[in-house]
Amino acid sequence: MKKTTLASLVGAAAFAAAGAANATIVVGGENGYEFSVDGNINQFYIYTDQNSNGGGQDNSQVANGLLPTFLGFNVKAPEINGLTVGARVSISPSTNNGSYLQNGNAMEQREAFATVDGGFGQILMGKALGLYSANNILLDQTLFGVGATGFTAGVNDLSPTGSQNTGATSLGRIGYGYEYAYWRSQIRWTSVDMNGFQFAAAIVDNDTSFMPATVTEKDPRYEASLSYATAFDGGSTKLWLDGMTSSVEIAGSNERSNAFTLGGQLVLGGFEAVAAYYDSKGQGVAGLGGLGAYTADNNARRGDGYYAQLGYRFGGQTFVAGSYGESTLKRDSLNTSVGTFADFDENSMWTLGVYHDVTANLKLVAEYSKMETEYHLRDGKDKVDVIAVGGFISW
Repeated sequence: MKKTTLASLVGAAAFAAAGAANATIVVGGENGYEFSVDGNINQFYIYTDQNSNGGGQDNSQVANGLLPTFLGFNVKAPEINGLTVGARVSISPSTNNGSYLQNGNAMEQREAFATVDGGFGQILMGKALGLYSANNILLDQTLFGVGATGFTAGVNDLSPTGSQNTGATSLGRIGYGYEYAYWRSQIRWTSVDMNGFQFAAAIVDNDTSFMPATVTEKDPRYEASLSYATAFDGGSTKLWLDGMTSSVEIAGSNERSNAFTLGGQLVLGGFEAVAAYYDSKGQGVAGLGGLGAYTADNNARRGDGYYAQLGYRFGGQTFVAGSYGESTLKRDSLNTSVGTFADFDENSMWTLGVYHDVTANLKLVAEYSKMETEYHLRDGKDKVDVIAVGGFISW
């Protein structure tokens, strides 16, 4: 099944987006119907060396990276009266054992959507990757690695043991240079390609899972994306501008969250460069609407961040890249809690990685990241060195 949405790029088809071949299994049916299966299994040895004002520890883990295991099922109907109907459902089981798990279990449901394509573009209905910040994560080198192992570099992270054990997945650069696009229930329209320009807009369920318990009501979340892509002799370029807005009632008052991100990618010969910046309000450390998103008197905190990445692809098979990014939140003047998300000032991270395609179905990865977290009230930095070695089997 031909995948035309951003969401499907983060399934097994993400390998194709990053330059590795992806052998989707396609079965033809009667009257032009198609059924296909794709997926991946990835696994890493992850070593973290943590130094913090609250203590430090070394930790070893065997787990999947930023991407979980994916098993995707796709259906495509033949074109009828100018319309092509399709659907995708995937399951994302974590291979991790003994870690705290996102959504409380090891089996995530990230994608379940239907699409209708025609001369008007595409309508998507269901659960898929959000528009806001999607390009930031899809072009990040750590998409096929590990990156950050916690929302901060501190021992008082979300892990109940205080270690840097990852959850159902690691974080890549989420909260260390961009905010999470997240998997969102939505109705989305994407325009046809207009000489390289493409526009998309969506009405999205405003998930409050990570928000404070004082949130009592919510309005829909609205997201939009404008992009431009073109190819030229010896290379290509892509530019994007994404935005979101939403509002919730928190402790009896209405508070609105807004955010935008802009970025670009340049491919020239073997060189690949990516840079992106974001500015947000009420998004918190990682863009999930909690984790320091609101002040002590329930006002949305402002934040911003950026990341820059440069790599070179040797022989079309070995990608060597380095990147740096930061995410910040402005100080809550009423906060007195030291060393917590309410006191959070800045995350930063350096990452160096080698990503080698042995075959079309086997990718090997070696990655080093250095995480740092600073606070407004607490002196000193929390620091974590992360070494990850592993790889992907894909089909």
